[in-house]
Amino acid sequence: MTERDTADYEESEGIAIASGKSAIERAPWLHDRTLEKSRGFFYELKENNVVHPGWFAVHTVDGVGTKLFFTPWSGNFRVQSIDGVAMCANDLAPALHAFPDAINLYFAMQTQVEEQHMGEIMHGFVEALERIRLPNSPFNVNIGKIETASLDEMISLGVPNKGWDVGVVISGYISKDKVPNLNPKPGNFIVGVSSTGMHSNGYTGARHVLLTPAVEYRDEWKGQYRGRFQLTDRPEILEGKSLVEALQVPTALYLLEAHMVGQEFDNRDVYGVNITGNGLHNFNRAGKGVSFEIEDSLEPLPIHRLLMDESGWDLETAYKKQNMGMGFAYVVPDRVMANEIVALINGRGENTAKVIGRVDRLRDGESDLRTTLHLSDGSLNFVGYSN
Repeated sequence: MTERDTADYEESEGIAIASGKSAIERAPWLHDRTLEKSRGFFYELKENNVVHPGWFAVHTVDGVGTKLFFTPWSGNFRVQSIDGVAMCANDLAPALHAFPDAINLYFAMQTQVEEQHMGEIMHGFVEALERIRLPNSPFNVNIGKIETASLDEMISLGVPNKGWDVGVVISGYISKDKVPNLNPKPGNFIVGVSSTGMHSNGYTGARHVLLTPAVEYRDEWKGQYRGRFQLTDRPEILEGKSLVEALQVPTALYLLEAHMVGQEFDNRDVYGVNITGNGLHNFNRAGKGVSFEIEDSLEPLPIHRLLMDESGWDLETAYKKQNMGMGFAYVVPDRVMANEIVALINGRGENTAKVIGRVDRLRDGESDLRTTLHLSDGSLNFVGYSN
């Protein structure tokens, strides 16, 4: 097997996305019910005036990725199910007013996981779904369909016979008169919300940077691990946590909080941004002719600082690959509302928030949306969004 830099899988993903889009565009009717401004955003909206004329259907899809390695390594088959729900629910959250309707799950598993751990895995999904129940929703989230496939020959993880993967789809509905405008304007403000850790992004590169080859039993992958830590090591920077504990912290669930923001501040010019894969580039998914100026960002968490120390990444690379302490954000019309949203979030106590910046006009000669992180010794620019 040819070794490659596992921190650069984004390039391969970009190629896959481009070729997939090219194939889909050959059949334009596949998007003839899509609300155009939602294409390429965190969720997509579909219209069906025959079945639900007053509502758009909302769709999100994701998985947990290679964070699943920590399930058999830790022996905890419950916790990463929360990530599976969070990855989709947090893509629904930017809509603020969307109600989740159904979750569909596809499991690819080795048979030992099916026979010994399926109950634990589903307990985790139930726990996460309970945490995104919206108190004023006209309906509960239901299980749409669960499909499992026994794939011993195709799938494995870092412990023999304990391999599994899951694909998650969450669909829902949003009233047509509640859809955010997704049109940020100069003078708008940005509220940043804390993350709980790495969430579910960048784990391939992180594992290989931090961990020694001793964690890997498969000879063809041992060479990718070039770190110096065992799973049970407790680097001082992690403030008492072991490496496996810090890396397995579940992704924060922002859907309920975002819904509360939408209820309290019922304004179409407010929308959310999920800081997931691609980091600060995610601000550039919506808007025209504007820049997002991050002037007082949230502090990176200990796991982010450890990853930077061990990887040798510069700040620009780190903010492209990681959430760096900010897992979600809101774009809001004015400073007063921004301060009120901060007070609401901090008053709940689950996450912390602060005003981190503002929306401005692009400079002369610029055409692509830009997010700029202002630092004491300069600034970093993140231009455009390729996915």
